[in-house]
Amino acid sequence: MRKIKEDIQLQYFERNWLFTLVFLTITAFFAYMVYKSYVEVSPMTIIYGVPLLIFFFLTLWLILNPYAIIYEDKFEMKRSVLSNKYWYFIDIKSVSEVNGKGFKIIYNDDDEEMISLFGIKPSHKKAFRDAINHYVCKSLVIERADDE
Repeated sequence: MRKIKEDIQLQYFERNWLFTLVFLTITAFFAYMVYKSYVEVSPMTIIYGVPLLIFFFLTLWLILNPYAIIYEDKFEMKRSVLSNKYWYFIDIKSVSEVNGKGFKIIYNDDDEEMISLFGIKPSHKKAFRDAINHYVCKSLVIERADDE
């Protein structure tokens, strides 16, 4: 029987409450419109019902899932239902400082990628970058020890 290694979460970072509140407001608006058209027995109920279902499940997903999760060997960012990306620490050489939009990741082959932090709690931006930098430095130390 094959054993599956389970990833253990070391840290997680929450979403901005204002970002989630916007989605809650949109969901509440469509819920009100569905209720209002349902009471009046209007065919608009189905027209408002479809976006209500979409925004309801999206809002529920945003509330239940953190923005980013750090594991032992990688980190994952869940910006939306459709974007779920992993970065492995062993591929990263360094991490730049946080600016207005986010921070840059520099890979071992000197490619750069801008990581946008739109939607994360403002108080977690620097802590998220520092945690990533900590695990990147840790993986670099382990990699150098393996080379020797």
